[in-house]
Amino acid sequence: MTLKLKILLIIITYWSIMIIQAVAAFFKYKIVSSIIILACGNEFEQMRLVRQLSLQGMRATVSCDPSILNVNHKSLQGVLYISRPNDTLLDKTSRNHFSMRFKWLLIGDEVPPRFNYSIRYDADITFFDSQQGVTQTIDATNDTSVAYHESVFFEDLYIHCRDGVSRHPWAVWSTAGFRPMFELERIRRRHNLKQYPMRIATPVGHYDDSYAGTFADYLVDNASPGQDSAIRCSYGTASLILEWLQAKEVIEEMEQWGHDAGNKSMFTRVAQGTSEIGGAILRIQNQRLTKLDYVIPLWPFKVGFTYVGERESSSNMFVIPFTGATWAACAVVTIILALAQRATAKEHAEKEGALVAVIATLLQQDASAVPEGASGRITFLVLSVCSMLMYAYYSSAIVSALMSAGSSGPTTLRALGDSRYRIASEDYEWQRHQMFDKFIPDWPELEYLKRKKLQSMTNFYMDWQAGMQLVKSGTTAYHAEYNHMYPLMSVLSDDQLCKLQYVHTVPPVMSWVVTTKRGQWTNVLRIGGDWLHETGLATRMLSRWQVKPPPCRAALLAERVSYGDVASLIVLTVVGFVASFAVLFVERAVAKSQSKKKNKGDDKSQEETVDGII
Repeated sequence: MTLKLKILLIIITYWSIMIIQAVAAFFKYKIVSSIIILACGNEFEQMRLVRQLSLQGMRATVSCDPSILNVNHKSLQGVLYISRPNDTLLDKTSRNHFSMRFKWLLIGDEVPPRFNYSIRYDADITFFDSQQGVTQTIDATNDTSVAYHESVFFEDLYIHCRDGVSRHPWAVWSTAGFRPMFELERIRRRHNLKQYPMRIATPVGHYDDSYAGTFADYLVDNASPGQDSAIRCSYGTASLILEWLQAKEVIEEMEQWGHDAGNKSMFTRVAQGTSEIGGAILRIQNQRLTKLDYVIPLWPFKVGFTYVGERESSSNMFVIPFTGATWAACAVVTIILALAQRATAKEHAEKEGALVAVIATLLQQDASAVPEGASGRITFLVLSVCSMLMYAYYSSAIVSALMSAGSSGPTTLRALGDSRYRIASEDYEWQRHQMFDKFIPDWPELEYLKRKKLQSMTNFYMDWQAGMQLVKSGTTAYHAEYNHMYPLMSVLSDDQLCKLQYVHTVPPVMSWVVTTKRGQWTNVLRIGGDWLHETGLATRMLSRWQVKPPPCRAALLAERVSYGDVASLIVLTVVGFVASFAVLFVERAVAKSQSKKKNKGDDKSQEETVDGII
């Protein structure tokens, strides 16, 4: 056998083993559980291929029927297709066979026509060109030794819904292992739809002809955030996701929200795939799980019971300021005590400092430390007032924090069932049919509450205005979406606002922006939703459209004191400081004048004494 023939046989055998190793390394990188080989023909060759893949640690199955892909695979599935002339296997596949759950590897001379326009955008397809995908280097120096080096190149097939299929370098396999060289570029390609139009099915809500603007203007108008906030928040989120995908958004106005009757609701359009993403938020329900997929959890408001919880501890100190009558009474008491202190004092200095001593005692200062001079007393009063104000700031912050943390009242549904509060609810379709008019065995706390409270009630469903009046009375816990109640909380006093308590029932993660069930955009839209959470844009969107409840002014005392809060205190301190020095100079001048008069008087008396002696 000649040297050239030996080399040729070695190349053919080694090339086959090399391709099998590269294929196995590719599917291991894709983390697939098993491989389905779509091939028809020689059974011996098929079994040989399966055996070689098993030697590389991969489990493989050969089938000539693409219906094997319809099996509900629980994990990622690899699909190997070797293109052959006049092969019609790919024509029997459906679009769902090219979703992200299937990792395709095509081996052939060119991309089959099946992949031009009829394949899903989210398809994960890799191509190996059998003519150009291998680089070989042969070094034959004698009849017995052959040095062989090889590299296998893989290409990524990017299938755009409008532009069709394109090939891009992606990875290389060699004896050193499998190495993706352009993975970042591959990811970026799938996040760039090149202004492909995507439809956002958005309910019109309260939009009508009275609004001076288009529906698109209405969706971004923040002049009245309480109205259609859920629609505006969801549409804004969907718009941000499409902007991140560099897609062109198309707003489709829907008359209804979540009904599945007819073709005029957002739910129907998204479920049928005629719209790619919803422009409003839907809560997860069993009947929706089979028709919708969920992109990003989003809900501007929580849902639950609201009631006024009475506190056992005192809530007056440093919370409710003194009234005018209280200040007048304090002034009268101060004057009476000062007169009594002056009348009972024995020393002259005590009589002069009686008023200052009373005020210092009221300010919780040491009255024995009051100086005798007028300037010293002014300085002492300034010190006392500043000390009292700083103590008031500090104490009020502590008391407010303790009041906020030490409130009493039920915090769970079971505790609410055992409490003195009656319950009521707004007549909202979702709450009526999914919570209170339906037995929920998996929610024992709610069922316990209903057994304890609903049996004795004749009028459970009430509108918001009536519900807020019940909350104001302090006897009822009213169940509603909080955004419906915030605008009505103006009827509550500040004391009642500070005592409001909540028992949440429906968490915000139950409400999502929706898309088509296992649609071709599902995965990329979910990635966009995760990106919104990671960057904080979802939180900012929620903050923009949330209706804020009125603040409890007493709770504001617990906020950190700023420079503006103590500016008047600093001004008072400076004025008192300057006044005390001015009085000090006056006192010194008066003292000097009195000293001179006294000295003159002493000299005159001495002269008279001398004259008398003489």
